[in-house]
Amino acid sequence: MSRARRGVLAFGVTFVLALSGIATASVFAGAGDDKSEGNEQDAGVHGGPIERFHQAGPCDLTTVSSLPGNWTHGDYVSTVAANGTPAQIQTAAHSDCGKPMVSVGHGGGPPAHALKHMAAGQAHAGGTAEDEGSGPTGS
Repeated sequence: MSRARRGVLAFGVTFVLALSGIATASVFAGAGDDKSEGNEQDAGVHGGPIERFHQAGPCDLTTVSSLPGNWTHGDYVSTVAANGTPAQIQTAAHSDCGKPMVSVGHGGGPPAHALKHMAAGQAHAGGTAEDEGSGPTGS
C-alpha cells in the first residue's frame, strides 16, 4: 500500500471516529431530559404545580412559614427531624403535611371501600354460608 493511500485511510478512520464521538456526546447530553422534571421546572416553584396540604393547624410541629415555596412532605419531615424528638419525627412522617391534596386523608388506614368489605367479612365470621363445609379449624 502506498504512503498516500495509508494517509487517506488514516484520515478517513479518524474522521469517522470523530463523527461517531460527536454523535455519542450529543446523545448523552440529551439523556437528562425528563418530561416530569421539565414540568416541575416550568412551574418555577419548589414542589411543582401540584396543590399540596399546607394547613398550619395540623402541620404545627415546625414553623411551616419558613419552608420554601410549595413545600413537600419530605421538606416538612426533614425540618421536623432536624429540630424534633423521635416521637415528633414519627408523627410528622405519618401526617398529610406537604402531601398532594389527592392523597390527603388516605394515610390513616384502608380506604372506605376496603373497610366496608372487611366489615362484611367479619359479619360472616359467625359461621354463615361462607364457612359451611370448611370443617374445623385449628388443632
